[in-house]
Amino acid sequence: MKSSISSRRLAQVAPLLLILLLALGWRLLLWAQPLHEPANDEVEYLRVARDLLAGQGWSFYAEWRWLRAPLYPLFLAGSLWLAGGDLQRAALPNIAASVAVVYLVYRLARELAPASDERAALLAALAAALLQTNATFASLYMSETLFSLLFGGTLLSLAVWRRSGGAWRLALAGALFGLSSLTRSAALVFLPALMLWVASVAMRRRGWLWPRGALAALLPAVCAALVIAPWTLRNCRVYSACVLVETGFAYNLWAFYEPREDLGTINRSLEAIPDPVARAGEATRRGLARLREDPSILLRKLPVEWSRLWAVKIIQDRFLLPSYYADPPPAVFLAGLLLDDVLYLLVLLLAGFGLAHGLARRDGLAILLALWMALCIAVTLLTHAEGRYRHFLFIALLPLAGFGADRLLRGAWPRPLAGLAVAAPVALALLPLLCYYPWSWALGGTPRSLYRWAGDGLAAAGRLEAAERAYLAALAANETPDGWLVLGDLRRRRGDLEGAAEAYDLAFALAGPYPAASARRGDLLRERGRADEARRAFEGRYLDAGRLTDWSYRFLRPRPATAIDLGNGLDFGYVGRVYPAERIYQATGRWTGGDGRLRLGDGGSLPGLLTLRVMAPWPDGKAVPLQICAGERCVLATLDQQWRTVRVLLPATSNEIALRSPTFIAPDGRELGVFLDWAEVRTMPRPTCADDRNSLEHSICSRGKGVFAEQAATFVAGVEATRGISRRLAPYRP
Repeated sequence: MKSSISSRRLAQVAPLLLILLLALGWRLLLWAQPLHEPANDEVEYLRVARDLLAGQGWSFYAEWRWLRAPLYPLFLAGSLWLAGGDLQRAALPNIAASVAVVYLVYRLARELAPASDERAALLAALAAALLQTNATFASLYMSETLFSLLFGGTLLSLAVWRRSGGAWRLALAGALFGLSSLTRSAALVFLPALMLWVASVAMRRRGWLWPRGALAALLPAVCAALVIAPWTLRNCRVYSACVLVETGFAYNLWAFYEPREDLGTINRSLEAIPDPVARAGEATRRGLARLREDPSILLRKLPVEWSRLWAVKIIQDRFLLPSYYADPPPAVFLAGLLLDDVLYLLVLLLAGFGLAHGLARRDGLAILLALWMALCIAVTLLTHAEGRYRHFLFIALLPLAGFGADRLLRGAWPRPLAGLAVAAPVALALLPLLCYYPWSWALGGTPRSLYRWAGDGLAAAGRLEAAERAYLAALAANETPDGWLVLGDLRRRRGDLEGAAEAYDLAFALAGPYPAASARRGDLLRERGRADEARRAFEGRYLDAGRLTDWSYRFLRPRPATAIDLGNGLDFGYVGRVYPAERIYQATGRWTGGDGRLRLGDGGSLPGLLTLRVMAPWPDGKAVPLQICAGERCVLATLDQQWRTVRVLLPATSNEIALRSPTFIAPDGRELGVFLDWAEVRTMPRPTCADDRNSLEHSICSRGKGVFAEQAATFVAGVEATRGISRRLAPYRP
């Protein structure tokens, strides 16, 4: 009997489990792409999270143009700490939160639908799992996913309380609402509506007893206040006046109400004010002065912000790309058209249908969701709208869409009055969606992606001529820098260096400050021995040298090199996690960021002797430990403000070298570790016992037959030793 009950229970939950696994797999598939270039608020969040980990607190906001809500930077700092500082792995907690949002959508749709109806909830969960913007934002360092989780939990707690009662559920809803507000303070506008909704439900349940309804409404408000209070009190203590959560609204009031100043001037003016409260006061004063000067700004602003909220745009965070100028992978682009744009259109239409049904039967949860969407949209229109702000609405739209799809499949139509009430806002949302859709981008990108996909498959199969024809067809359909770059790579693979150079030149001419175009072009010129031309190619046009260095180390696979002169303009692809070149102590080199990388070696099978010229000119003059690691094996050197030439015996299998050290904060905000001048690797011939008795090789060989290979495999270090083996690296000064 127990077995049959368990089987039935498993059969009931199996569809939901499959949807959650689908959501997880889809998000991990997108996450597994190369690490994307941070965009929009990600840059700020990452900087603050790293400050928190470094013990710098909230110092970033002493000079930034606004004060941000604290919870997501804390969440991101915790994620980075768990990931050991690895940026890609730090997205995994956010992915887990995104999958949890899918479950919340399921539960909310379950509360909307009749008690015996599972289909509406499963359809809502499936839409939440597949919607590509949800899956993409799971890997972005942005607050939308965490907010959706916390605010969805608030809505679900209220829905379950409405059905089953329990004061603890109201308290939980209040606590989650407080956390939501500490993630995005725009949620605070919903608190009065939430309290009125709770009071009305409580009074309907117990009769018209106003005191009980008022007490029920106060419970979540008090719990929310208790959660928010520590941050507010901290602000009262640190700044010249109290700040409830953040000061973003003041900035929006000046920056997005047709200011006479450009954004650069506004930002510089605000960043010159040292106190966030005074900064917000100045922004508010300037914004209100502009409104008093021309009140019609508000009327002009509303339709513009409405269009920005609902229209589909080609934005930086639409795809997870290593550079803004890169093409999305073909499969990801094509999936985006279906699982982002088409599915978004369906969700909007079906959510309107579901809301009309919910309002017609005066469903309390449908009313609550409608209140949230109305207030969220109103605040967005009065401040500043972006397409990504739809994420704050999806937590309500998706359950309503699942409910609406189920009603439609059953052939149930809402009452005319409720349908008309919902039809107007849905039609107004559809208008910018359809009118401003980037049709040329979609119609050009579709054949480009199909041809590129075919070309990639042909190239992988070794059919290089057919692959070139496919790549040329992709360029004919939609010419992009990446289109020329993949063609150049293919020609280079075929040995057609002149053709590759032509393709790289065309990519460079078409691209803006795109690291891939400059790096590919510079690498080919470097390989052909044209050093001065290669340096100019690596410089690019208006190209950030730090981005070029990072991109080159991640994606370039240059010809193996046994020596690198760091900072000479030709080291791109061989060095990573370092800063742009600079000159110190009569030498041009690069600072590491505490975890520098070198790619050295001739690709041979014998061990090599690594030689580094390095120093640590820290302001306090103290000695700095440097770990030199290959694989899992590390040795230690101690550096100071003098140049050191350090020699290390590398394993035969290693050409990736890590240089790990503590860091200090420079006046410009950089975290600096050690300063590298040059590096070299020389292959160590396999020794015999007849070798010079004073050599390092003989000292290893004399330990016994076969010991050399064993010691090299365990990453033995030595500094021109004459006898014995040292496991601690002794710094060597020439």
